[in-house]
Amino acid sequence: MRKVTIGFDIGVSSVGWSVVDMNNGAIVETGVRLFSASSAENNVERRNNRQTRRLNRRRKNRLKDVKYLLETNHFTFDQEQGTNPYELRVAGLHRKLTRSELARALYHLVKRRGISYDLTDIEEEEIVTTSAYKTALGKNQSQLAEKTPGEIQFARLENYGKVRGSIEINEQDILLNIFPTSAYLNEAKRILATQRKFYPEITEAFIEKYCTILTRKREYYVGPGTEKNRTDYGIYRTNGETLDNLFEILIGKDKFYPNEERAAGNSYTAQLFNFVNDLNNLKIQTIEDQKLTPKQKEEIIEQVKTAEKKVSLIQLISKITKTPKDQITGYRTDKNGKPDLHSMAVFRKVRKQFLTMEIDILHWPDELLNDLGRLLTLNTEKGEIRKQLTKDFMKRYPILNEQLVDQIIENRHIFAVSGNHKWHRFSLRTMNELLPEMLATSKEQMTLLSERGMIKQHKRDYLKMNELDARLISEEIYNPVVGKSVREAIKLFNELMKKYQEVRYVVLEMPRDDNEEKAKKELQKYQKENENEKEIALSEFQRKGFFSDAQLERALIKDRKLKTKIRFWHQQEGKCLYSGQIITPVELLTNSFSFDIDHIIPQSVSFDDSLNNKVLCTKEMNDQKGKQTPYGFLLNGNGQGFDRFKAMVNANRLMSKGKKKNLLFMEDLNNIETRKRFIARNLVDTRYASRVVLNEIQQYLRAKNKDTQVAVVRGKFTATLRKHWNINKSRETHHHHALDASIIAITPLLSVWKKKQTLIPKTLSEEKLEFEYDDIVEDTIFEKALYQLPKENFKEQLNNSQPNIKFSYQVDKKMNRKVSDATIYSVKQAKLSSDKQSEEYVLAKIKDIYSVEGYKTFAKIYEKDKSKFLMAQNDPKTFEKLEEIIQSYPSTREIIVGEKVKVVDVSPFELYRKEYGYITKYAKKNNGPIIRQLKYYDHKIGMHLDITNQKNNGKGKKVILQQLKSWRTDVYYNHEKQEYEIMGLKYSDLRFKKDQYGIPKERYQEVKQMEKIAPQSEFCFSLYRNDRIKVLNKETDEEVELLFGARNYTSAGYVDLKPIDRVEFGKKEWIPVYQYATSDGKCKKKFAKKGYEIYKVNTTILGESYYIKKERMLPKNILD
Repeated sequence: MRKVTIGFDIGVSSVGWSVVDMNNGAIVETGVRLFSASSAENNVERRNNRQTRRLNRRRKNRLKDVKYLLETNHFTFDQEQGTNPYELRVAGLHRKLTRSELARALYHLVKRRGISYDLTDIEEEEIVTTSAYKTALGKNQSQLAEKTPGEIQFARLENYGKVRGSIEINEQDILLNIFPTSAYLNEAKRILATQRKFYPEITEAFIEKYCTILTRKREYYVGPGTEKNRTDYGIYRTNGETLDNLFEILIGKDKFYPNEERAAGNSYTAQLFNFVNDLNNLKIQTIEDQKLTPKQKEEIIEQVKTAEKKVSLIQLISKITKTPKDQITGYRTDKNGKPDLHSMAVFRKVRKQFLTMEIDILHWPDELLNDLGRLLTLNTEKGEIRKQLTKDFMKRYPILNEQLVDQIIENRHIFAVSGNHKWHRFSLRTMNELLPEMLATSKEQMTLLSERGMIKQHKRDYLKMNELDARLISEEIYNPVVGKSVREAIKLFNELMKKYQEVRYVVLEMPRDDNEEKAKKELQKYQKENENEKEIALSEFQRKGFFSDAQLERALIKDRKLKTKIRFWHQQEGKCLYSGQIITPVELLTNSFSFDIDHIIPQSVSFDDSLNNKVLCTKEMNDQKGKQTPYGFLLNGNGQGFDRFKAMVNANRLMSKGKKKNLLFMEDLNNIETRKRFIARNLVDTRYASRVVLNEIQQYLRAKNKDTQVAVVRGKFTATLRKHWNINKSRETHHHHALDASIIAITPLLSVWKKKQTLIPKTLSEEKLEFEYDDIVEDTIFEKALYQLPKENFKEQLNNSQPNIKFSYQVDKKMNRKVSDATIYSVKQAKLSSDKQSEEYVLAKIKDIYSVEGYKTFAKIYEKDKSKFLMAQNDPKTFEKLEEIIQSYPSTREIIVGEKVKVVDVSPFELYRKEYGYITKYAKKNNGPIIRQLKYYDHKIGMHLDITNQKNNGKGKKVILQQLKSWRTDVYYNHEKQEYEIMGLKYSDLRFKKDQYGIPKERYQEVKQMEKIAPQSEFCFSLYRNDRIKVLNKETDEEVELLFGARNYTSAGYVDLKPIDRVEFGKKEWIPVYQYATSDGKCKKKFAKKGYEIYKVNTTILGESYYIKKERMLPKNILD
């Protein structure tokens, strides 16, 4: 039976797979699974839309409730009354209002009730972005001391013709319509106090009910649902449980004590635990066992806790242990290469702040600090924090009083932990159990957990399962992008395991980035920087060596590594770092073979063949250094010595931080932990998602008594193999996913792993990482074992496999997707100068005619057809004012930039505003409203969804949604005409009836008639996005297989088609049957003409094709 190895190249929107024969290295079969990448941004969009709908629903309920309250107390409500509600609110403070006027004023207050927090808290809410905004809020705050919001707003309406949004007086002076709900509440109470003198219905009970409606707000920590209408998305759980805070369920549980909540990251115990764990990981070269003593740790902790100034931990540790800073290792580094250790930062920040109030939190109980951490992480609103502190904390902790509670609330933000560390992975119970031993010994957390037998592998019962459950595994991966990719990879794994009985190895490469666009941009940026450095290095080398182009070209041909050597020469500022001697350009060009490219840290340890692990040195130095690190080599008196070497490296400004880190690496290469870190960094992928996949596959295989071995490799390793084997990677088509999978599949056949199986981890979990290790050997020996082709003809096979690569796509049949874009468009009947009769037009708006862009839009429409402006038709006198302005003022002006004169665009309307103020509508007394925006007829109405509320549509207005999304295209065959007919169905056609989605039969028939499908035409099949089709032209014998996109409504019977093996066609590319693509690589063609024969191509997940002419008798998903 054939023994095979399987490789998977898992990306964010693709999975390449390949099966390689273990005996001869032949590629048995290979393919690519393609799907749309999941996006966390889409989840945010859906969540925000859901939140908006919920807020709108609650707002409608408030308005409904206040209307009912007013009407039941005989305050008739006339919403169409023309009186200005701002004027009524001001008048209601001093004089009697009619019942209808009072109803309108009170209704308006509930409708526009302001923000729920004070103006002083807005900066904390990150709304304030400029000093002008701060000044505007300050004005509101000071004016509220003497006036109500209504009085302020009415004055602004009188003076500026506007209330809502922002009013720009000039560049540095703006007015904002932001007032707190508490100010509106005070205004309402004053109005009601005045009006109750005239109306006996306004009782204390009435005022209380009204004020409750006005200020009613569901707290954020309650979530949706009620006691009677329970939901698992709020505190009222469907299991009958009622939580205090919705976010309690998001905290998570301790892995080792599942009933215990994870501790807050800002709790005292969590900060101390992290600090001690980091101290135990340090290596102090001057101490015999390289570990801090309990006494030293105690002194360090005490000094850190009591320090009132910024603490340099490495400096402090250096002072206490009497060790030079460069001999302290074992710590993380940040992006700037500086030590990154936990230092109880939140505790120190809180203590420093409270010391200014003569309060020292050093004397507070640990339990109080822990509870405060949880409370302040779980809650953000002052009211809830105060309630918890006064109701619960003050009873349990006598040290607390009302003054201290006020200070805690006022300074709550200094307790905050940034990023993803708000909650610790352990509970307080776990940390309290481990801390005493961590303080008394040098053992870090994972060692102690292992010794105590607390680490237990999560195991799923696979004995009764025939395959891996892709959904269960992907649910354990929190990143939705990676989760979807893993789900598709597991489906492929299941099918391949059924097909091949003797699978010896399964090797996977996981996605390197969860954002496809971001990854592309970073790759382009890296490539650009790479090319720039190469050009600069060559240019400098040629200039300093006075070489002609011909001389340089000949030398580069003679030594193919010379270009890389020149690059390192440039980075190293023309010096050999090991010896310190200067390397002249002439020496390097004429005698290049006297200089070597050396791996800084031997490859047999680092598995790193990147530029950051290479330097240029003399051949003599390279021979002497052998398989040592620069530190080990130079410390023994070789070369220029380590101190001078270190100074040279630190002074260099051209080398990357990664390369400097490798050059100054001082750890023992024979140390097991050191070897583990290099393998995890450069060879085996140890990220969380990779561990989940690896462990689940291993459990499944063990349960089935399979001896298949599993590994997850890093992408940089396969990239290194590709480079050494001279296999170019083209991303223009999807083939490269399958080719990479073939490279991944053959890695277990490399001779380096036939010895020690370094690729296959014995244990790989969050707590433990174990491998078998090979000896440290010379780079030349290691490279031969690692980079030698496992099979001589593998490259040839790889090239020959391209035509046989199988593609399968995830077909999008889902029904409950987005119907259209979220913009609501107004529609109006109009007859423009180009129209013979009245047509329905979609309205658009120029938001700011005073801006340059706004004026450009105005000018473009005006030059084409000024009748498009509603003002031109409905208010011609005002429009004449605009025309006079654009004729009187220029649209460009000259400015001096440096010594040059530059012509810049300006808005004539803005020039007029600066001279005379805002443009106003025509009025006899010249006191018309200010004009800021202009509406215009944009385009005739096309495909749309009418969402007009006919019930409340007295004025005949019409509102629609555009850009309707396509769902499915049904294909029919007309035997009389002998040609195919198609009808497009959109998501807007679907309905949810009787617990199922579908398209109502009546609507289906309507679309069928609209698309002119003959009654006698025979249904063939349905096509969804990414379905495959085969089209045959029987007259020319041409045929082509393509991906179906969607029905294209530009012309009858047109569709969008795409190539199978890439994203889009080339510019004007020839397509069999359909002829040429467009200049932008699109194929928008008539689906079928006479003489065409069309097959729907169903494919398995492995890309095996099945051709069908008729799918079923009738289309599915039709609702009666």
